[in-house]
Amino acid sequence: MKKLFIVFFILSLAWIAKLSYDLFGLNSAQTELTQNLKQLQQQNANLNDQMVALKRQVATGQALSPETPNKGTVQDTPRADLQDDLPLVEQYLDLVEFALQQQQYAMAMEKLNQLSNQLEHLELAPALLGSLNQAIDKDREVLKQFINNRLVQQNKLKELLQQIDVEMEKEIQVQHQHRATAQSSFWQRWIQIESVEKPSAVLMQRNLVLKEAQLRLLIAENSVQQGQQVAFQQALKSVIEVLAQLPDAQSKQWIQRLEQIKAAPQTPTPQLNTRTLIG
Repeated sequence: MKKLFIVFFILSLAWIAKLSYDLFGLNSAQTELTQNLKQLQQQNANLNDQMVALKRQVATGQALSPETPNKGTVQDTPRADLQDDLPLVEQYLDLVEFALQQQQYAMAMEKLNQLSNQLEHLELAPALLGSLNQAIDKDREVLKQFINNRLVQQNKLKELLQQIDVEMEKEIQVQHQHRATAQSSFWQRWIQIESVEKPSAVLMQRNLVLKEAQLRLLIAENSVQQGQQVAFQQALKSVIEVLAQLPDAQSKQWIQRLEQIKAAPQTPTPQLNTRTLIG
């Protein structure tokens, strides 16, 4: 029994170390994505500053040159402004698309609304300005529907994972009860000591595997909650690999259900009409 306890302790340490490594990898990936988002926001802020400075220069030049420009100059100025303002529109769309990829839906809607409010301050052709407003309004409605569908899908996935987690917990409790019943009678332990100790070792190992599967299920649930699709798929794969160590029918049933969850298609991220409009 002492050897069994030592083996159990070593397996527990190895299990904790492996899970710590997996969590470290997930945190590193999330930190990198956050840094990329901050860089995009900084570029957007710099572009805004450049646009404001450019407009001040244009306003100052018009104040110093009150004379009426010729016809060619009037046609060239809006064209130059258009080339300066389009990158700002594209920068906003980059932020919207990046937020959608990271499933930060509130930020995506916020950046789209900021772009809509910013359009009236840009020097754009009237026809293009009207088309952009219509495209943004359409994108806003499409994103609202997409976000609602994705949230419903995420809640459904969480319910399925939590159901499997509850079943695993019940299985662990049943095994604890069986082991306690088997060891409750002194005479039964004395007469059948060999046949009782061997199943106990198997049950202890099974409980350890199920506990590890439960923890990885929790990681999968957190990935769903945070909208991290890649991390969610990796967590599901790790749960399946852990359960594959158990040959019983119940574990195989869990694996089959997890495979179905893993293969379930996600609502695709919509293509922005505004991006299509400006090419």
